[in-house]
Formats: sequence, C-alpha cells, structure tokens
Amino acid sequence: MMVRKLVTVAVQLLLLATLAFAQGVATGDLHVTVRDPKASLVPNAAVTARDESKALERATSENTDGQYRILLLPPGTYTVTITAPGFAKATVTGVAIAVGTMAEIPISLSVAGTEEVINVSSAAELVETQRTSSTDTIDQRRIDNLAINGRNYINFALTDSQVLRDNAPSIGAAPTSGLNMSGQRARSNLVNVDGADATDNSTNGVRSTVSQEAVQEFQIITNGYAPEYGRASGGVVNIITRSGSNDFHGDVYGYLRNRNFQAVNPFSTVPDPAYTRVQAGTAFGGPIKKDKTYYYFSYEVTRRHETGFSSVGSPNGTFGMVNFDASPVFGAPPGSGFNIQAMGGSSGIALNGSYPASFAALEGTVIPVPGNGSNPLTQFPTSCNLGAPNFLCNGLPSRFLGLLPQAGNYPIFEGTSLYSLRLDHNVSNSNRLTIRANVSPSTVTGIQVNGENQTFGQNAFSRTSSQTYRDVAGMVQDTATIGNNRVNEFRFQYARRGLQYFYSDSLGGSNVAANIAGFGFVGREPYSYIQRVEQRYQFTDNFSWTIAGHRQPQGQLFQQAVGSVLARLFPGAAKSHAQSGRAL
Repeated sequence: MMVRKLVTVAVQLLLLATLAFAQGVATGDLHVTVRDPKASLVPNAAVTARDESKALERATSENTDGQYRILLLPPGTYTVTITAPGFAKATVTGVAIAVGTMAEIPISLSVAGTEEVINVSSAAELVETQRTSSTDTIDQRRIDNLAINGRNYINFALTDSQVLRDNAPSIGAAPTSGLNMSGQRARSNLVNVDGADATDNSTNGVRSTVSQEAVQEFQIITNGYAPEYGRASGGVVNIITRSGSNDFHGDVYGYLRNRNFQAVNPFSTVPDPAYTRVQAGTAFGGPIKKDKTYYYFSYEVTRRHETGFSSVGSPNGTFGMVNFDASPVFGAPPGSGFNIQAMGGSSGIALNGSYPASFAALEGTVIPVPGNGSNPLTQFPTSCNLGAPNFLCNGLPSRFLGLLPQAGNYPIFEGTSLYSLRLDHNVSNSNRLTIRANVSPSTVTGIQVNGENQTFGQNAFSRTSSQTYRDVAGMVQDTATIGNNRVNEFRFQYARRGLQYFYSDSLGGSNVAANIAGFGFVGREPYSYIQRVEQRYQFTDNFSWTIAGHRQPQGQLFQQAVGSVLARLFPGAAKSHAQSGRAL
C-alpha cells in the first residue's frame, strides 16, 4: 500500500511538472515572416540563423503560411539568411537574441537575380506582440559600462522602475535576494543561472554565483510570467553567463580603496581609521578547437580590512566614569593610590574585572578574602555575605567579563573569491553541449546585526557575528535539434552550499548577551550560531515542437534539496536536524 501511494504521488508530480512546462529560461526564439514584393506570404523558404563567432547554426523550413520559427537559440548576435525558389537570397545581420525574448523579423524578398543584405541595429528594440509578461533585459553593454558599488551585478535590476532595494540584510542568519519586485517580499523571487536554480533553499536568498565579468546578460521578469516560473510569487531573474568564441578575448582588472586617498567616514570616531578594500580579477575565453569547442574562465577576489565604528564606552572608553581618589575614605593620605571610578565602589570591577593593585593592602580587612582562594581583588563586595556565621565570598564568576574590552572600534574583514569555468562544444549543427562549474569560498567577520525588539543602542565587537560559506555548483546542458521543427533541451545541476553563521570570536563573544538600553549591547549575538549544508539535485528537460505555426512546449523539472541544519539561537538551546525534498 505504501509503495502504491508513493508511485501515485510520483506520477501526480510528474504530470504537474509536465503541465508546468519550462522553456526559454536560458534561451530566446526567432520568428521570421517572409513575404514577396506584393506582400504575399512565401511558404517554401528556408531560414538559417548563424552565430559566426561560435559557429552555431540552426535552420528550418517548417512554416505556416510564411511564418518561420527557430526555437531555443542561445543568446547572441546572429546572421539570418532566407532563401526561396524564384527569389533572391536575403541576409539580415546583427540580429540580437536575448534571454527569454522572441526576435520578430519581417522580410520582403526580391525577385531572383539580386541579393539583398539588411542590417539590423543590435540596439533596436524588437516589439514582441505576443508577450504578456513585464520584462527588462540588462545587456552586456550596460553590465560593462554602468557604475556599480561592490560589483554585485544583480543590483543592475534596480534600473527597472518596478524593482526596489530590500531593507532586510543580504548577509547574516537569514539573508534575502535584496530585491523587492512589484511590491513583493524579497524572499519570493526566483534566480536562475543558465537556466539552473541559484536560490538558497533555506531562506530563498541568492547563492553565490559568478563574477560580473562572467555575465553576458540577465533578464528581469516582474509580473505576468509563464508557467515555467511557477516557483516564484515575486519576480524572476534569469542570468546568462559568457561563453568563449573563435576569437580570444580577456581582461585583467583591479579596484582599490585605501585610507591614504579615501575620504574619512563621517561616522568615524578616530581621525585615521583602518580602511583597505581590494577587488581584482581576470577573465578570458577563446577557442580550444576553432568552430568546435570553446572555454571561458573568470576569477574575482574581494578583500576588505575596515573599521567598525562604535562609541560604546565613550568618552575615553570608560563609560563616562572618571578616577576618584578614595584614599581618605580608607584612612590613608590623599594620593596613596586608592583610586576608584566615581559611580560606586564597585565600578572599577565592572570596567576592568579587578581593583587597582594598590588595593591589595586592604585584603583581609576592608576587602574580604574569597573562600575559594581566588584573587580578593576580583570580586564585587556587594555579592559577599559578611555576616557570621554564614560568611561567603567566592569571587567573580569564571565567565565574568569587564566592560572595558567592549569599548571602542573593532576590525571588519572579508575574503571572498569567485571562480567559474564554462565549456561549450558543438557536437554538430544540430547538437550543442555546455558544461559550467563555479566555486565560491567566503569569510566575513564583524557583521553588525539588529535583533528583533532590540532597543536603540550600539553593538560592541562582541555583539557582532561572522559568516563563512562554501558554494559549489556544476551544470551540464545538451541542446538537440530534431528535424525542422523540434528542439529538446536537457539540463542537470548539482549544487552544494555549506554555511556557518557564528558569534564573534572576540572577548565576550560567547558570553550571555547583555543590553544596556540606550547605551550599547555586549555579549553573544542572539541569532548565532547556525551550521547548515544544502545539496541540490535538479533535472530539467524541455521539448519544443512547432505545429501549424504555434509553439507547443512541454517540459519536466525535478528538483530535490537535501540538507542538514544545526541551529542554536541561545546558549543551552537544543539542536535540530532537518531534511527536505521536493519535486516541481
């Protein structure tokens, strides 16, 4: 009975996946209307699209009354050739195919004996009369030339009027995609890289992808998208990586910010805070075998050494306390060295965890000796029971930490690397194979947090946190043309994300949190720690068939995300493990 139920559920999920077909996530289509000089449709033409730089060629003669379609073309710039008996050959150059779009080209053939070449501006906007979704494409020219802070290319989506920056953090225990599309929350978006899912299954944020140099273009769909994007209720971002071509091309770049020529942060509490930020890398691609096999490699590194500004403990790092000569109080002449911080007799303990060394002369008299043999100078007198016969004074707790180490600024560090390699192989004119792999290790310390219901104040170094992740992804895709009107696209992805989000390793970072309302917050960050590993297996198969001038797409998507989670929000909390799988 159990096996029968499992089979039934699997069949239902497969049918659901077939209905929610996936197509055009990483490709575009070409629609050509062919007419004669009298504007009559030409039904017996042959249409060929060729990307000269990559020796990619696709052709069709299947049509309905002069309407020709070439499906699932990789994004690029194509030369389209139209031939028909009794008519001159027509060539259209500079036809740009963008991800998720259909380029519509109307052609009027001349009579035989001439040859016509038509130039199409790649910057021209081609109108898609059948599109129902609201989309925007960020092309390679904009990616290469628009200024952006931090080189996070997904932020180019903010050039769309329907996209806003999300206020929730994009780093930390529960990051988001960072984008609000059409008013939807940032956890409702879907991000694809070359048609493969790039979201974090735990928080629906974005996994580390590739360097900006490795991005050819990406598409933003804010609403009205097709059924293949049914896993998103917000918006969709389709990212296409660059591939090699018959010509070698590459670049080396570097960006440097340093305190020696950088303006001082206006919130700095010191005149010359530490600040160095380096982003550098290289990207290059070309042919392994001309007209056959291509590669594209990219590497980018980010290193930051910065200062976290905090006025906790100001002024002078003593929380407003000043030294007070208490020598006369203990029967000694002024200046005998019995100095305390003026805000109570135990304020020195609160700051430093110890009385000044000169107070050793008062041991056994004014200052009691702890029964456990600990240092008499490291105790709160108010915590001692001096009444006989139950004399008790055991000194400070072993985990006690004075406030003085929590005062002042603290260091921030980031080390993030992005590696990616893409290989493309033309098995034949009707079959193309693509392999891509990317790896990204990252460590960030000194992350500022703001816990829910935390009152106004500043975080000390101990209240910051650190994040380390290791992202690995590999994708294989095979695109096969079957006859004149059928295309099959198979894609497999394996991705692994290991992430740990820990409290600060500074003094007091593992201690119980303490909030000084309106002043500052010290001790352990309440959202740490989290350790989780997510592994994703994704199979996609898209089959497109043009029948009577209409595209009949069908597809299947199976995706399973398996992960383990170890989370401890507060010291002493229990750990939990979770495993999940899903098919769409």
